[in-house]
Amino acid sequence: MATVITRSIASTPKRTATETWEVIMSLLAPDQKSAARLELGKVAGVAASSIASETPKDDGFIVYGNGPQVRVYCVFGEDAISDEGVNEDSFQETPASGDWHMSMPCLPEDLEWTTKKLKTISSRVTARAVGESITSTQSETANTSAELAVDLKEFLKP
Repeated sequence: MATVITRSIASTPKRTATETWEVIMSLLAPDQKSAARLELGKVAGVAASSIASETPKDDGFIVYGNGPQVRVYCVFGEDAISDEGVNEDSFQETPASGDWHMSMPCLPEDLEWTTKKLKTISSRVTARAVGESITSTQSETANTSAELAVDLKEFLKP
């Protein structure tokens, strides 16, 4: 079973959707000049749309491929104001480094346009409908290193 680390970020009405995404980006890619931070910045509009729809309340943004799986949820309403259930602590390691990928939640009726938009602006961020999980293939493929590949022909050689 894979290790999962979660964070819960206070959103509306404490912060706008865009401000919430800024906090999420700073946690996932703290170095403002890193390639990961630039990549996350490219998808800011789509991410803000997801946050404004409150989809990451129960289905978080999922970052995988580099170490433990990271899930980032958003907290809304009175809980966001009171910081009830909020955990915005930084990560020990940078989740968006190396060969990382992100799956972004969206409303089922927005999945088609979200997927199309993300394909035009990012090779690392994909969309999934609320209630869907990332496929085990996505997660396993991202966690598989070419260095660990076994050449069965050579391995089974007498």
